Amino acid sequence: MRFSAITALCAAPLALAGSLQADLVARGALDSELIVRTNHESSMSEGSSKGKEEIKAGSSGNAQVTEVIIIWINAGNNAATQTVTSTMALAAPAAVATHTVIVGGAGGLVYTPDQVNAAVGDMVIFEFHSQNHTATQSAFTTPCDPLAGGMDTGFMANPNNTVSPAPQVAMQVTVATPLWFYCRQANHCGKGMTFSINPTVNKTQAMFQQMAIAQKGAGATAVIAGGQPAASAAPPAASAPAPVAVAPPAANAPTMVGGTGQMANGACACSCLCGAAAFPNAAVQGVGAFGGIAGRF
Repeated sequence: MRFSAITALCAAPLALAGSLQADLVARGALDSELIVRTNHESSMSEGSSKGKEEIKAGSSGNAQVTEVIIIWINAGNNAATQTVTSTMALAAPAAVATHTVIVGGAGGLVYTPDQVNAAVGDMVIFEFHSQNHTATQSAFTTPCDPLAGGMDTGFMANPNNTVSPAPQVAMQVTVATPLWFYCRQANHCGKGMTFSINPTVNKTQAMFQQMAIAQKGAGATAVIAGGQPAASAAPPAASAPAPVAVAPPAANAPTMVGGTGQMANGACACSCLCGAAAFPNAAVQGVGAFGGIAGRF
């Protein structure tokens, strides 16, 4: 009798828990898939062979939202457009803007423009020109490596722009945070072929491009088209030497006027006129100095 009473007392909480669980499921407060997983784990502990199937917890309606989604692809040359994903109603139709980005072509290994500011719901259309490029999503710190689960247009060939109209890929922006892209053709990214959506002051397109060159390039940037090289300056013409100005003699400078002379019996008789400053300073040479012979002091 005592054993029966103890058994009844132990069973009461289990029965109450089962009733509460059923009530919560009926009201939608408890996920039925969680109960399935609980029963699944219980069967595994009992050694049942049916416990090998993986069942994920959580509502099946919680689909993962990516940062950017491809809407349609057109291979160019008047091909039919292939719809990939339906456009998400993230903004009022009148507020949705379309941004066109030229990939490669006459600009070289660049996206033109190389950055855009796009609101949530905006469309970005990549138009692929020569030669063969991609628009591949990456992380900011690893510009030339594909982001796991990120968007990738794949290679869109347009040799020498022979495909007309050019191939296009349209995508929709679903977040307001910065998005980063590069071309994964050969070493294009290492030469600076990068693109960004909504870059910030702390994470700029220029910083993103420089990291790409530093990580995967050889220091060479992409080809920049347009403009003319600056004309080299002509060498200056050789100037004639300036005439040397002869300063007038100072007021106390020695002067001498040429005189006359003649030879007679091997002796020279000559005369000249000398200015007052041509004579030695008496204070230095002494009184009565003559012909370089000092006078008396």
